[in-house]
Amino acid sequence: MNSTNMIYYWYTILKILVLRNFQTSVNYDETIRRTFRVGLMDCDGLRVMTASKYAVYMDFIRWELIARSQLYKAIVKRGLAPSLGSQKIIYRKPLKVWSKFDVVLENVGWDEKWVYLVHNFEQNKEVKAVGVVRALIWKKDIPSALSDIMNEIGAPLSRKPPEWVSEMFKDDKEIIKRSQLDYISQEI
Repeated sequence: MNSTNMIYYWYTILKILVLRNFQTSVNYDETIRRTFRVGLMDCDGLRVMTASKYAVYMDFIRWELIARSQLYKAIVKRGLAPSLGSQKIIYRKPLKVWSKFDVVLENVGWDEKWVYLVHNFEQNKEVKAVGVVRALIWKKDIPSALSDIMNEIGAPLSRKPPEWVSEMFKDDKEIIKRSQLDYISQEI
């Protein structure tokens, strides 16, 4: 991201955190929806939203869930760091400049380390893209604070995600391992 995009990104995150004081609370596992508009700076030369912007809007809606739920006190107030472990985005149809679209965020499950979230990009009652993430919370450089957080907010320690979501991420460690081996063999 260039500096202008980073300023916009952090401005939006701060706005989400401030607006939490004026919005109704939601539950940590509630499905939430937010309407956005494709801006000119979101687009590539073809006047459609560029792939990198989908991830940004996914960040915005996840931050909104954190800000408006019990997760705010359990994560932000304690200075913990939410972070992505893996992200898969399937693009179906483009979002055109100046058009409105909704991002619908659904928490589909979690275990002792990971939380699994599905983001639907919807426009005119049609899914334009789907983003699925596996995220975690860092505590003192240890990526295992999720159990503590779920316990603190009174949630069950786990809720199994749908099998299709789990399957998406099952080979992540192997992919990283193969990539590292390929990198090492290229250096030799």
